[in-house]
Amino acid sequence: MLPAYMAHENFSAQAEALRAAFEAHFADPMSHTADRHQVWNYWHVPGSYTYLRTTPEKVLPREPLLALFEEIRALAAARYGLTHVTWPYLSLYVAGCQQVLHNDARNGRMGYVYSLTRWDERRFLGGETLIFREGDYFGSGAITRPMASSGFYELVPARFNQLLLFDDRLPHAVPRLEGSMVPQEGRVVLHGHISEGPPLVEGGLPGGAVAAVLAAGEAALRAHVTQSATGLTGLVGARLEVGLDGAVAKVEILYDRLMPTGRDAGDPATAVAAVGGFLQALRFPRAAAPSTVTLAVPCGERIGG
Repeated sequence: MLPAYMAHENFSAQAEALRAAFEAHFADPMSHTADRHQVWNYWHVPGSYTYLRTTPEKVLPREPLLALFEEIRALAAARYGLTHVTWPYLSLYVAGCQQVLHNDARNGRMGYVYSLTRWDERRFLGGETLIFREGDYFGSGAITRPMASSGFYELVPARFNQLLLFDDRLPHAVPRLEGSMVPQEGRVVLHGHISEGPPLVEGGLPGGAVAAVLAAGEAALRAHVTQSATGLTGLVGARLEVGLDGAVAKVEILYDRLMPTGRDAGDPATAVAAVGGFLQALRFPRAAAPSTVTLAVPCGERIGG
């Protein structure tokens, strides 16, 4: 199973250009004009959220922003087999801003947070991404051991040019910032959600032929998943290597995050192996060149595009 979160450091070549544009936006505050600065939504939900957010193209240049977005989409498909990525929000946290514990179970499979924060130069406390640790606390010996803070959760720093991905189902938060009110000294991030989307087909097979095979096998696959993944929810992302004859030569599991909804649930590893075996048996039309097919198999409710 994939870990609960993955931090991709030094992620994008666009980081410095985007950060420079953010700083320029707040430069010379005495000359701010309405067309450039009445763009921030003070998003305050009592007991839940307090921070500033906007659509990023109102602050950041579109070309490096689009390049970053395509980098995130490429990573999501190539590494995790997920082909739907939401356009990000740009959010700013200064002193007093926070997110309390919540989950985004209906918003995506993974949340993403790309940081433009000068973390090593910060003048505030807080501002990490807090992610609850996985585990059945009440069904284990953990209830007999004294624990506090990091025994229950991880604190992931919002390092500059880091892309953080984490399971949207896990309770998470942003601890309250204490310190500077200067925007350039705050926590600034681009964030959104990643989930399953249409299959990605590369090589000799036409997309329509792949879609026809998957559509024909959809009912059987759904029944197979229901039988093998009883009591489990989540998603399996896979990449199929398809030969000239249409046979699947290899199944690579890219995303494996099946989790139980009850204590009588099936074994996630067994369910993933069963999904892989079903995909291995698929047969596609002959083609003039080998192909790769990247797809996602949901267990339970489908999420995303």
